[in-house]
Amino acid sequence: MSSEFISILDEPKAPEVTCLKKPWKVAVIDDDEQVHTVTKIALRSYRYSGRPLEFISAYSAKEGRQIFQEHKDIAVCLLDVVMETETSGLDLVKHIRADNNDFTRIILRTGQPGQAPQEEIIEKYDINDYKEKTELTRTKLITLMHSCLKTYEFIINQEQTRSGLEKVLESTAKIFENPFINDFATGVMMQILSLFEVGDNAAFVRINNAMAAYEKSRDIQVIAGLGDFAPDSEKTHKDCLPEYILDKVADGEESFLLYHDNDYLIASHKGKKDNHYILALNGDLQKLTDFNVRIISLFCHNALIAFENIFLNHEIEDAQMEMVYLLSGAVESRSKETGNHIKRVSEVSAILARHIGLDDTYVEGIRWASPLHDIGKIAIPDSILNKPGKLEPNEWEIMKTHAEEGYKMLSSSNKKFIKLACLIARDHHEKWNGTGYPAGKKGDDISIEGRITAVADVFDALCSKRCYKNAWTYEETIKYMIDNSGKQFDPALIDSLIANKEKILFLYDTYKD
Repeated sequence: MSSEFISILDEPKAPEVTCLKKPWKVAVIDDDEQVHTVTKIALRSYRYSGRPLEFISAYSAKEGRQIFQEHKDIAVCLLDVVMETETSGLDLVKHIRADNNDFTRIILRTGQPGQAPQEEIIEKYDINDYKEKTELTRTKLITLMHSCLKTYEFIINQEQTRSGLEKVLESTAKIFENPFINDFATGVMMQILSLFEVGDNAAFVRINNAMAAYEKSRDIQVIAGLGDFAPDSEKTHKDCLPEYILDKVADGEESFLLYHDNDYLIASHKGKKDNHYILALNGDLQKLTDFNVRIISLFCHNALIAFENIFLNHEIEDAQMEMVYLLSGAVESRSKETGNHIKRVSEVSAILARHIGLDDTYVEGIRWASPLHDIGKIAIPDSILNKPGKLEPNEWEIMKTHAEEGYKMLSSSNKKFIKLACLIARDHHEKWNGTGYPAGKKGDDISIEGRITAVADVFDALCSKRCYKNAWTYEETIKYMIDNSGKQFDPALIDSLIANKEKILFLYDTYKD
């Protein structure tokens, strides 16, 4: 070693510097104890980007393998060539790179340069520099460390960006899997939380509360929430968000706003109607990195635009559903039945569909389509439709045509839920044993939509007052349904009807005639 390098052993010890930033990890792997000591003293006060060095020592290639197993974020490795054997260091380089570690900057140091020629080593091994121990003065060691850490930082930032963008794309794809506004909002929040894992300081970020919300005229409607923002929380959004946060959202003129401090991260998108779509996080965000913010900003911007589109689609769907209820209600009122009949049939059908395992999209389709089950009654004369007594055989034949007429009315549409309504209108009077109408279908030949609506329709008809009968009690109705399980009704659906007693009773208490 040069006299300059050795002389630093005699320098007075520098005062300890307290640094809250995460240190850079530097592995020193050498069988000479003095090399460890000299290296640590030479670099003890060195900082790069305001971060100190943390030294991890190993005295053999075997120990070196162990520290690379335990520490996946070693920035620089100062590695001796000759330790247990003449090629121990070179063999360790192969092991490090074979373990998919392309990030660590590896500097080979040798006291016997002739034994491992520099040109040959650089050509054969994936190292970043090769130095003789005698040329590493204190100044050159600092220069070398600065160069290595700068390169390592750049590579890590690039990898984080790549990984972050992958997570954004993956997260965006996941949130689009669910078209329902509440599930979408919940999915967005969960994906945002996962994005915090892409940074080195993710462990220091703790999220207590999160919400997706819609703001109009300073009134915030929480669509989905976690923690204090959860639907079952006793707190409201106004308890959780301070006034200055609400002011930033409501008064912001930017199309996209991202604000964060030590406690809050708020992303807001201003929609086409000057309404704001909001994602809010509350927690310990003091260690939130600029990288975290950039990635989250990119994701939130895309997610909130999608949030607006789904919200607007949801409003359109609500309007369409209202039109379905109005149309169905007009049919029911013509037959002296109440509008709540179609709401109850709709909701009971959805309960049964969900219980037998149909997916959410199908369940919503049945909820929308089932109110149109009796649309064909438009074609039935009032004298038959509202006759208080028993129908004559010829009148009954006319009444039965409403199933086929409803099918004909709806069959020309290519809309998914109208296609479901078409099958329901046709099949909701078919019976499990094949004695129903219009086609006398049997068992599974009857569409599942028709079977579900048949149970919901008959259940409600029996529980409700009609021009020709009084309302039955729940017990009387269930007894009839059970007695006709396997005859008129699909047995599995009767089991579902019984299993959901509490939900159905609550429904009937909500939608009374």
